[in-house]
Amino acid sequence: MLANGSQYFSASYDLTTKIISTAACVVFGLIFLATMNTIVAVVCAAVIVVSYAYSPRGYTISNGRVAVKRLLGNADVPLDGVREVRRATADDFMGGIRLFGDGGLFGYYGLFRTSKLGKCTWYVTNRSNAVVMVTSAKTYIFSPDDADGFIAAVRPPLVSGTQPAEVLGGSLSSGLASQMPKLIVALIVIAGIAFALFSIFYSPGLPSYTITPDSLTIHDHFYPVTVKAADVDIAHIRIVDIDTDPDWRPTARTNGFANARYHSGWFRVANGQTVHLYRADGRLLVLLPPLGKAQAVLLETADPQKFVDELRQKWSAHS
Repeated sequence: MLANGSQYFSASYDLTTKIISTAACVVFGLIFLATMNTIVAVVCAAVIVVSYAYSPRGYTISNGRVAVKRLLGNADVPLDGVREVRRATADDFMGGIRLFGDGGLFGYYGLFRTSKLGKCTWYVTNRSNAVVMVTSAKTYIFSPDDADGFIAAVRPPLVSGTQPAEVLGGSLSSGLASQMPKLIVALIVIAGIAFALFSIFYSPGLPSYTITPDSLTIHDHFYPVTVKAADVDIAHIRIVDIDTDPDWRPTARTNGFANARYHSGWFRVANGQTVHLYRADGRLLVLLPPLGKAQAVLLETADPQKFVDELRQKWSAHS
């Protein structure tokens, strides 16, 4: 009981919410590390921050209202016309569909629809403590840690003698409604692990390519590129050793894929230029210097000298 007569009820995360939230943060982090893209980073960070900011932190009951405490503005729920308040059962969650809101990242909140309750507003972080409140205007679901105390504080006097509905033993861990969150958690965890393993061990080998009299196409899975012969300084195509050449040694990834075994995409090199880089794990790369505003290309091949000779032969008309 607070000093002004209001009552505060804390709200904690259940295990499923913790797993989903942790897995989502890990996956977002891996996506950023794999892409090193500023837009991707901003989007991932915004999703996490906004989801956490709107997550219920607790509930205060005072002056005939329930205030859902959140970092980004509280939600105000009037207690006028309360018809029913009770613990949730498994039936209340059957056929649940999220219409608008969050389905597990730092809680379950927003507008949902279930087979039994119809359209309802959720402010839930721990489904095992879920409380259903039906008013003349709307149906709400909360999840205070002290569910019975919350029910007693909200229940209208006319029905104060009514016993709250029993929580079915493990009610929210049975039935389709409870299995779906578990399935989602499993899929997120599996996807996160798969993505992490892929990022670490992906190694397609040397990139394939196609040479025509007018262009070179590098067939990378993520960052394919077609280089026009007219954009290359053909006379100065050469082989560079990135271990000893101080100018063309890659120093930073700007937008591409990189692990210990494979690099592809846009990279910055020691001379300050941004180049198209396609490298497995070798140190000898063929440099295609640009003409005009085109970008240089560094490409690893099985036989660098043979590749240079083939390029010059095919592109002889542009020399």
